[in-house]
Amino acid sequence: MNYVKKIIGVLLGTMFLGMGVAFYKISQFGQDGVSAMVMSFVYLFKLGETNYGYTVCYLAINCIFLVIMILTLKDKINVGSIINLLLTGVCSNLFIYLFEVLSFNNNAIALRILYSVLGIITVSFGIALYGSANLGVAPYDAMPMVINKYCPKIAYKYARIICDLSCLVVALIIGVIILRRSDIINVNTVITFITIGPLISFFSKIINKYIYKNETTTFN
Repeated sequence: MNYVKKIIGVLLGTMFLGMGVAFYKISQFGQDGVSAMVMSFVYLFKLGETNYGYTVCYLAINCIFLVIMILTLKDKINVGSIINLLLTGVCSNLFIYLFEVLSFNNNAIALRILYSVLGIITVSFGIALYGSANLGVAPYDAMPMVINKYCPKIAYKYARIICDLSCLVVALIIGVIILRRSDIINVNTVITFITIGPLISFFSKIINKYIYKNETTTFN
């Protein structure tokens, strides 16, 4: 029964992560570093007007991360890793489409700010929910672990900063400098960079205590 609960947690966590990315998108205030990099490739390959653009680019980039995991952190791969890899992009595209159908993509500044806040909260909660299930690490979340494995002096939290900054640099070069888009890196990117770590930790403690019953988790 506990395993079933964890699977449900991974599925719901992935769904919330996709929802958060969709909130970022319709806020037009930018997104987190990884999503910014993914969206840069979406626009670079002119997939921005398709219903599957984010899914395709997300899968392609994370398949690269998954190969790195297989070569360096094979023991961290589990069912949760595969669920996150396959469904995050799909959920994001689904919610973007749903929000557009429901006319959520309103240019009113108050609504855009609300979507930004909801994006940060749902992304953080989603990562905490699937990560705390201990059913494998998502490909991107494993990258700081790879750095820590080969450079033990670099703690996970600092390795995470290195990974996030690397994604931002790619997004800056492709999305902002080359494509001259203003919706790739913006205020959300900076706020998320500062707050996502503490928020994931906060949600992980609550989820760990009340849902997964005090097990050791990836993000605590």
